[in-house]
Amino acid sequence: MRSTSLNTFVIALGFFASCAMFQPKKEAVKEVKKETTTTTVAKTVDAKNPELAFLESIEDGRKLPSSGNWKPSQYEEFNDQTFFSYAPAKEVIDFSNIDYPLLNAAIFFEASKERRKLGLRPFRYSPLCEQAAFGHAQDMVTYNFYSHTSKVTGKEALKDRLELVGILNSIAGENIIVSFGIDYKPGTPVYTPEQNNGSFFSYQKNGTPIPNHTYVSLAESLVESWMNSPPQRRNVLNPDFSYMGGGAYHFQDARFHNIDKVKAALVFSSRP
Repeated sequence: MRSTSLNTFVIALGFFASCAMFQPKKEAVKEVKKETTTTTVAKTVDAKNPELAFLESIEDGRKLPSSGNWKPSQYEEFNDQTFFSYAPAKEVIDFSNIDYPLLNAAIFFEASKERRKLGLRPFRYSPLCEQAAFGHAQDMVTYNFYSHTSKVTGKEALKDRLELVGILNSIAGENIIVSFGIDYKPGTPVYTPEQNNGSFFSYQKNGTPIPNHTYVSLAESLVESWMNSPPQRRNVLNPDFSYMGGGAYHFQDARFHNIDKVKAALVFSSRP
């Protein structure tokens, strides 16, 4: 039986990165309280756009999952040089039990490392940027879209999502991407689970399964793709962006043998 090229599949599914950037208008902005809030929205049905998601309330993005291996305080303990020796980050990802804060940290430090390599100051960690990034990645999976424009009412634009988490009047940008959860070599044909009489992809018939990414290798794959795309690279290297947070969310792609994938985002800001 013939193997299947994931490279062809990548093109068909739009495996690419995308970015957005805005600068705030010079206008008065109302002060927003820092505690967790929700915005109430009337539940409705849009006959013209049935795919749009209308919710009774919009979470502000602050409810990140808990982690057994990574705490926010550890952003102060590690940097983009020491993080990659952190043992839990080198573990293979179990997609049935993902440590999302650890994955978000790996993405943050990998992107920050690219800044340092080119002589720029590394990013400062922003928990609010992380919340906005993770929330958008989760929404893209939950509501089945891939865009900087959200389907969720009240979170349509990056500016909306930043204001919901408490970042106001900031120069900001966003990168997004869809990527594989397995450590796949782009352009290499593979045998599918059906062809292997099992639940794995491989380069040889019934051969060694292609392993899942580790937290570090998945972060490296995501950031490498962003750095190879000029608009996304400009966001990562933009000196106006001092703060950043990353977020990713897992899904299984039913269009290709339920392969494990993630949708991920970086959110950049001139303010914390």
